[in-house]
Amino acid sequence: MSLRHAILGFLDIEPATGYTLMQRFEGSVGAFWTATQSQIYRELHGLLEAGLVTMEVVPQDGRPPRKLHALTQAGRSELQRWLASPMEPMQLRDPLLLRLVFAAAMPAAQLDAALADYERSLRERLTEYRARMADEAVLGLARSARERLIWSLSIESGVAWCEAQLAWLRNARARLAANPVRRRAAGAAARARPAARGAPK
Repeated sequence: MSLRHAILGFLDIEPATGYTLMQRFEGSVGAFWTATQSQIYRELHGLLEAGLVTMEVVPQDGRPPRKLHALTQAGRSELQRWLASPMEPMQLRDPLLLRLVFAAAMPAAQLDAALADYERSLRERLTEYRARMADEAVLGLARSARERLIWSLSIESGVAWCEAQLAWLRNARARLAANPVRRRAAGAAARARPAARGAPK
């Protein structure tokens, strides 16, 4: 239920529309947690039904009305309950590692190109995270020096993760370059496979 509780956390800072919540996700916790706009609106609907948030329709001149969501006391209590509950175990799903496990027979140049492309995307993400470290549009919302410090630490975690991944990639690409693809001979592969049931011996 972390997405639901993240929304409660953002609404605890200030009332917001679904669109503003999407911006908050992208500009702050996006370093370690992502959410689509449809997921956010779906969770907001559930929070309204559960009585954890309220919604006020605010008219705007010449524009569609804003649907401003705010935390109820029950929502604030649920946020505090979640913060005090035991930490859930992390569930890692890494598409790069999943592909890498099955890439032993992949042409060396093709695999290295895929790793290089991933490395470029990581460098772009690292640049983005470092920019957030000085982004007052995000950190300026902090209600205390301690909250600002905690937000900075969360962004620093994203920076550290990118740097560690880049170091791992450099090492992986160097070691893979030193160990080119060697295909097993067809006869050896056939001997390694178990005989089909009913086949002549």
